Amino acid sequence: MQNEKYADAPSEILDRIYSVLQRMLGLHRQLYDICKMERESIVNLDLKALADHTSAKELVIETIRQAEAERIRESARLSLEWNVPLPSLTLNYIIQEVEPKDSKRAERFRSALTALTVLIDRAKKQNESNRDLIERSMVHVQEMKKNVLGEAVPASDTYGNQGQKVGQTAGSRLLSTEA
Repeated sequence: MQNEKYADAPSEILDRIYSVLQRMLGLHRQLYDICKMERESIVNLDLKALADHTSAKELVIETIRQAEAERIRESARLSLEWNVPLPSLTLNYIIQEVEPKDSKRAERFRSALTALTVLIDRAKKQNESNRDLIERSMVHVQEMKKNVLGEAVPASDTYGNQGQKVGQTAGSRLLSTEA
């Protein structure tokens, strides 16, 4: 059954799927590199570079989406050829089907799948690390802002009913309680 499916499948479809995978590998390498450069921009507080890296990242992600759509189209063609439901036609399934007849092609698919998995994981972790750094930095900036503004506001000389100086109140009052 496996050999029959592979024999019926046009190798051009498999070549196009592999070509898309290679393109996706390059795009995910770019995405990972951009995430690393983005980190440097965050650490160096280079807002222009950070904006440039963010724009580049958005463009690469959109290009990855387009490549994935192309991979799905080609997989749909293969799904029809092999009479396999598209959701079941994973790269691992393709590798299993191709292996008995063409081990070199199966190994190329396996290598692409492994490399793609590693790159996606690295880019995801780098992006999460960047996000965490920004979130921690924002908390730090908020604390600094509270400290600076807290010292910048002059202490109000407020006195209570017995003429004693009272600490900061939550808000000002227009009328005293005695009135």
